[in-house]
Amino acid sequence: MKIPDEISRRIDALHKRLKKFSSQDEDDIRKEIKGIYMEIVNAQKALTKAQEELKVITQEFRQRRSAYDELSRFYSFVRSRTSAELDIATLLDKAWNLICVDEFKEALKVLKKALFIDPENIRALGFTALCLMNIGFYDEAMLYLQKVLVIEPENAFALNILGYICYKKGIWGEAIEHLTKARKQVRDRTASMYANYYLGLIYLERSMFNDAIKFFKAALEIGSNFQDAYYYLGVANTKKYEFKKAIEYFNKCSEIDNKTEIGRRAEEEAEKLRLLLEPKRLLGE
Repeated sequence: MKIPDEISRRIDALHKRLKKFSSQDEDDIRKEIKGIYMEIVNAQKALTKAQEELKVITQEFRQRRSAYDELSRFYSFVRSRTSAELDIATLLDKAWNLICVDEFKEALKVLKKALFIDPENIRALGFTALCLMNIGFYDEAMLYLQKVLVIEPENAFALNILGYICYKKGIWGEAIEHLTKARKQVRDRTASMYANYYLGLIYLERSMFNDAIKFFKAALEIGSNFQDAYYYLGVANTKKYEFKKAIEYFNKCSEIDNKTEIGRRAEEEAEKLRLLLEPKRLLGE
């Protein structure tokens, strides 16, 4: 390490004075040696202090660098998760749009990608079950629904589909059990509406017409424009020979939308009943 210029100059000066030493210079030389020595000692203290401060700075630097690295990793994780969540949201929206136009096989392709990203995504599992149900793969659909219910036992969407599949398979007891759970929950009113509707279908098929009517009306209390519920209210009242009431419900069904298949069927059923109530029309009088 290089000696500071000032100290080096003073030491050189001392060397020269010693070459010409005389007793008269003794005190001055002693003072100068002491002065230089004290300056060196003070310089060493300053350097030691600087060294300690540098150690503190080095430690702080390491901590901040570590924190920065951790923060960078955290934000990278957040970005990756956010990206994945956005990808899943986009895929689920696309799948739902396909489901709405009955493109179930295409929707399944999209849902497969969503489940690859997140195998336990409840919506992706539920939509997959819905698609499989609509193309008649009931057993496969039930496997996906079981996965949903393991994650979320009271999931109304899964309970509804599972109840409907049991109904279609003729497993009345399990169907009623699942749908009763779904209709009693309060978080998802749409799920509750469909649970009541599916229960109405079950009791209608079992020729328990008053119970069927009760559940169809309960569905309409939640969704006043639920076209299918009006249609099957018409069917249930027809079975009870309450033809005027049946006509009213069929008319309400077709008034909502007479271009849908069920709307057209409601118009046809209403016309048949009107002919029964007005035999002269049947005879063309």
